[in-house]
Amino acid sequence: MGTTANFSVDPRLASVLGENYNSSERALRELVDNAWDAEARVVRITLPDILTEGPIVIADDGSGMKEQELRQEYLKIASPRFKRKGEKTPNLQRTVKGRRGIGKFAGLILAENMEVVTKAHGIETCLLISKAALLGTGKDIEQIPLPIAVINCEAKEHGTTVTLRVLNQNLNYPKAERLREILAYDFGREADFQIFINGVRVLRHDVQGTTFTKVYNLSNGKKATATYTIAEKPVPGRRAGLILRVGEKTVGRPHHWGLEHDEQLSDRLRNRAVGEVQVDADAIELTAAGGDVIESDKALEELTGLIQQDVKASLGGIHANEVKLAKGRWTQLMNRRLEAVPEHRRAIIEERLERLISRSYQEGENEERITVLVGLVIDALEMDEYWKVCREIETAEKVDVFHFAEALDKFGLTDLAFIAQQTKRRTEFLDYLDKLIADPKTTEKQMHLALQNSLWVFGTEYSLMASNRQLRSIVESYTQQSFAGADGADRPDLLLAANVENRHLLAEFKRPSTVVGRDAEAQAKKYADTLTGRLGIEFEIFIVGGEVDPKLQQEYTGKRTHFLSYSAINARARNQLEWLLKQLNQKP
Repeated sequence: MGTTANFSVDPRLASVLGENYNSSERALRELVDNAWDAEARVVRITLPDILTEGPIVIADDGSGMKEQELRQEYLKIASPRFKRKGEKTPNLQRTVKGRRGIGKFAGLILAENMEVVTKAHGIETCLLISKAALLGTGKDIEQIPLPIAVINCEAKEHGTTVTLRVLNQNLNYPKAERLREILAYDFGREADFQIFINGVRVLRHDVQGTTFTKVYNLSNGKKATATYTIAEKPVPGRRAGLILRVGEKTVGRPHHWGLEHDEQLSDRLRNRAVGEVQVDADAIELTAAGGDVIESDKALEELTGLIQQDVKASLGGIHANEVKLAKGRWTQLMNRRLEAVPEHRRAIIEERLERLISRSYQEGENEERITVLVGLVIDALEMDEYWKVCREIETAEKVDVFHFAEALDKFGLTDLAFIAQQTKRRTEFLDYLDKLIADPKTTEKQMHLALQNSLWVFGTEYSLMASNRQLRSIVESYTQQSFAGADGADRPDLLLAANVENRHLLAEFKRPSTVVGRDAEAQAKKYADTLTGRLGIEFEIFIVGGEVDPKLQQEYTGKRTHFLSYSAINARARNQLEWLLKQLNQKP
């Protein structure tokens, strides 16, 4: 019996290695990395149209390979270029991206057949790799013959063309826009490396804003450098965040390094941070293909905490400065009105204005709207006479019963005046709500946002109902668990509210263009039953849409499930306000 043993390499390894990439676009990026390492100056990628049988072609003008290089180096599995030839390319001194020696198999995730045609020193070499041939043989991968042909070509010709044919129909075709975005992070700023996708060059545009650079010394002795910009306005969600660059290669997608769970930051503020985090090639553990990080890596956990702290501080600093400047503008604008306010109350107004401006800026409100809101705040605080009347009551209590009763009467009159003013403001609110209802582009989310803090619209008995953080967390947790993955697009828009008597309301919002009927009823009752089982409480259910199926009106009268249209809610609320104003105007 022998005293040694050898690995037997299954041919399925080539397919498995190709499947290390989590998207078609990222698999193609590996082939572009090969062109970079080959010192190409131009790469042209051709993607086929959807539902066509055309191939994917990646052509570069790099150094190409001789037949011997193709056989002994290219076909050698897990033989990284930097181990064979050093960290830098020989002529252009580029940092080599190939770190695993398996990127060549990326094409096998996309196609059944991969053809490699490479030219160097007057020789053209053509290699064919068939996934079916690899998987169908019983031999070890080293023993599988791969068709290869060698012919002469012009001595000045050089470069490599990879053609992927018979594309995998179980995968979505690579999208040019998504591929362009991925490649832009790695190559968009390289002056001597141009990439064209279907004839359009890949470019990385700078973001306008304030840029920060932070250097971190990690516990494992490695360094990391974060360079990010707080943009003047939010960027699209898929581009926001900081991307990780390990060595000269980006890993994964841009993300917020845990700040997406910070409730103090709005999405609009968070999405103003754009940049990258650069670490050494061996600073963080990566998956086999190098396309993603191992989340339990200690250095990554340490780095994540540091980045969270600094990016949040940068966002907060920029935001605070913007709020300070904005406050100065609006304070100057309203200066005349502030002069008429008692001095001891100006501090209250300034504090409220600062809070309003800060919140509005974070939510991305435009300046015209903020000006209107500032005016409303000053209106409300100017007309608030409670403080004056309460002071009179306090004084009258020490004098005699007559003056005390008179002071209480004043309080009642002031209260009525406040209610009248509030009624007028609510009528204006309903005017704006009408416009939102009439707009065909209005979504469930927008209607939810408009009504969540104005439940009085549903009736006076709901005025003291509210949705707090705990109730919002319950709904969010339920919908995330029940509508995960492919069902995420069907996630309902639910509002859970309660009052001091522990009465609960579950409202499901539909688009104003939607007719609600039995299907909506079944869904809403299912949501309510599930939440009742979890919380041990019963709900009154509102299903709100643009119209209500008239067949349901009589049948459901008096039951806990109510079908409502936005227009009917608005009209009923308006009638109640008009009646209240009429009663108030009759007071002496």
